[in-house]
Amino acid sequence: MAGEEGNSCVEEKDTDHQAMEVRKPGKGDAQDNNDASFKKLVNAAVLVVLVALIFIALFSFFFNMQEAIIALFHPRYQALMQAIFSLVVLVIGIYMIRLLLPNKR
Repeated sequence: MAGEEGNSCVEEKDTDHQAMEVRKPGKGDAQDNNDASFKKLVNAAVLVVLVALIFIALFSFFFNMQEAIIALFHPRYQALMQAIFSLVVLVIGIYMIRLLLPNKR
């Protein structure tokens, strides 16, 4: 067929006065598909590792902030400041989750 010299997956058809190109799946398409799926897998693995590191950092920050509150505030106000800090963390967490979840409207 015409047009098969360079690319084995392209076939040209002549319909009336217009030439039409039909693409057939070839060996090159499978390689591109495998590369794309491998890249997606690597991206997902990197994302999982980064999220795990972020959670570790958040837990570390939370407990270190609790210790800083103990060191900075009078024992009379420590429980109040820890409760306020925990409430702020909770509100920010809920706000972030609402931003990330899609709206169901």
